[in-house]
Amino acid sequence: MILSKLLIVSSQAPYFSSSAQDAIEAALAASNVGVKVTCVFTNKGLYQLLTEQKSVLIGKKSLFKQIRALPLYDIEDLYYIKDDAEALSVSAADIYDEVEPLDLVSFNRLCDSFDAVLRF
Repeated sequence: MILSKLLIVSSQAPYFSSSAQDAIEAALAASNVGVKVTCVFTNKGLYQLLTEQKSVLIGKKSLFKQIRALPLYDIEDLYYIKDDAEALSVSAADIYDEVEPLDLVSFNRLCDSFDAVLRF
C-alpha cells in the first residue's frame, strides 16, 4: 500500500516531552516525500497553538513558530478539537488563527478518510 494521506494527531503539551516535536518532525518528513499531511491538535496538544508562548525561558525552540511554518511545507490543513479547547478553557482568540476548529463527529469522519493516523 502506498501512503498518500497521513493524519497526525498531536495530543501532548508542547514542552512536557518530545512528543509534540516528534509530531512536527513526522509531519515534515512525510510531506517531504509527497504525502498529503493533515494535523489535528487535541487535549493538551492545543497548548502548542497558543500564540503567547515563551519557550526561550526554558531554553527550547518555539513549537509555535514551527507550526506557523508548516504551510511552507505544504501542510496547510490544521485543526483543533473545539470540545477540548472548551474543556481546557482555551479561547479561540488565543489559538493561532490559521488552525480551524473541529467537533468530535467531524474529527471521527476525518480520521476515517486517511490511509494512516499517527498519534503523538
